[in-house]
Amino acid sequence: MNSKEIQRLLHRDCKNSSGGITSLAYALDKSPNILSNKLNIDCEQNQLSFIEGLELMAMVRSRATLAAIAAEQGYLLVPIPECQRSGMDKLKEVLSLSAQAGKLCGEYSRSISAESDLGEQLSISEKRTLLDILNRLQDSVQCLKWDLGQ
Repeated sequence: MNSKEIQRLLHRDCKNSSGGITSLAYALDKSPNILSNKLNIDCEQNQLSFIEGLELMAMVRSRATLAAIAAEQGYLLVPIPECQRSGMDKLKEVLSLSAQAGKLCGEYSRSISAESDLGEQLSISEKRTLLDILNRLQDSVQCLKWDLGQ
């Protein structure tokens, strides 16, 4: 995704925000026409500054724009986990969730075969269960990494 496509995402989010571009322009002490032109990738005379772009992304909570910028640089945008445990409790949680994920993966690997009822597919329920554990494990691992100084 190039910079024009990223700017197009921000433009869309600004237009769809409460009050639209006009409301955002007044909040930034800008003329609505000028801000609209700055957001419009086809209008070369007015360019959106980096700071203006950051302010707008924050104001409209443009996750799509942030995710596109991260992806352009080879990163993935994920929410910051809530780390409520400390020290050994974090490690125990990671180990417990790893064991649960391992157990489920073992069960699923036996059940997703050509001979099983579902063939080589997981059921919706199995997908939900596995995703829940993997998401919790991912958050717990990140919290543990922060606790360990990484």
